[in-house]
Amino acid sequence: MIFKFTILLFLCVGFVRANDKPNIVLLMAEDIGTDLPSYGVEGLSTPNLSALAENGVQYNRFYTTSPICSTSRSALMTGMYQTSIGAHNHRDRSNILPEYVKPMTHYLREAGYALKLGSSLVYEQGRKLDLNFSKANLAPIFDKTIDEKKPLFWQIQLKMTHRAKDKRWEEIRKASRKPVATAAIKVPPYLPDLPEVRLDWAQYYDTLEYIDSEVGLIVDQLTAQSKFENTIVIFIGDNGRAQIRGKSYLWEDGIHVPLIISGKNIPVGEQVDDLISGIDLTATILRLAGVRPPSYIQGQAFLNNRDYRARAFVFAARDRHDEVVDSSRVIVSKRYKYIRNFLPEVPWDARLAYYDIPTVRPLLPLLRKLNAEGRLSSEQAIFFSPAKPEEQLYDLLEDPWELRNLAFSPEHQQTKAKMRQALHRWIDESGDRGLVQGPKGEWQAVLSSP
Repeated sequence: MIFKFTILLFLCVGFVRANDKPNIVLLMAEDIGTDLPSYGVEGLSTPNLSALAENGVQYNRFYTTSPICSTSRSALMTGMYQTSIGAHNHRDRSNILPEYVKPMTHYLREAGYALKLGSSLVYEQGRKLDLNFSKANLAPIFDKTIDEKKPLFWQIQLKMTHRAKDKRWEEIRKASRKPVATAAIKVPPYLPDLPEVRLDWAQYYDTLEYIDSEVGLIVDQLTAQSKFENTIVIFIGDNGRAQIRGKSYLWEDGIHVPLIISGKNIPVGEQVDDLISGIDLTATILRLAGVRPPSYIQGQAFLNNRDYRARAFVFAARDRHDEVVDSSRVIVSKRYKYIRNFLPEVPWDARLAYYDIPTVRPLLPLLRKLNAEGRLSSEQAIFFSPAKPEEQLYDLLEDPWELRNLAFSPEHQQTKAKMRQALHRWIDESGDRGLVQGPKGEWQAVLSSP
């Protein structure tokens, strides 16, 4: 049964005493959507993640602040929108944080936590930490050696779901004792139902099963070390899945990701439908550690916070990704989503060199060919439009796959105006450094070279 929470979930009264601090393990999977059995997806098996959800809280409307990894992680690490701190362009490590902004690990260290990054139990050691700001003037974000007497904050990157120049997805499928059946795949309507598409998604599901096994190894290690009972495990995606319309894009597939929290003093077997932002998780991690979040943090803790109020909206932004300069902002309410594209002349299929690597977006050549031949449906051909509309509006209740743009529908102009006004207010109040107001007060993109 799904419970809809608009009230505070209390973990304890007041702040945590030093000798009662829980270990906190943050498992961050790369490039995934809510494609898990606990979220109602069939065709794959993830027993360890399902167990975490059954014994904890699953958040059904968790959104990253960006559909791109380094920008999303920069926001999570600081509790600030990446657009507010100049961290909105992918892998811009020349950016200097405002003096008052510190990584959340700064406050965890002050609270007595040991700070560990990565694990030998997972693929490629799980140590990825690409942040869009210079670390020159900062204390080390994680510790080189771990004091076992201290409570532990442990961040682990689960990388197998990431696509790169290698053939890891193919290798995982070959090695699997029971690879996901292509017949079990429910192909999204924005893709043609072809064997190549089914295989590509089945390989993606295979990697989800692989990271689930890694989660099991981590839980087993904590249990063997008698630490699990005093540990909170948090599982998230850093941005949407590695498919078209996913990573890099502001459709649901790019920013709507899983969030599961389980462990010490966490409610059991609950599902929450409140809108939650990535920066809310930052504030929540601090609260779980007994730390009062600094006043500048733009998120709010949704656990252990008497002042918690359910959000009316969440916001996200897409800016430069590698060599492709783009600028879009999005606002999501319970039912509607509004996207403002400030560079509509930049198409969705902008020929990003990374996505033209055969192992990164293997379906792209096929889909481009089918589109050129007129063999895609109108809904499937949207992605290959020569330009983006300036505005997009979707009814997520009636159109969860975001196939019908209502921005120019006469019946939805009032809804669009309300969403646009709220988005512009957020841009102004959050100090968006990726936009500037023109001579007539209109918002314009600040262009950034790679």
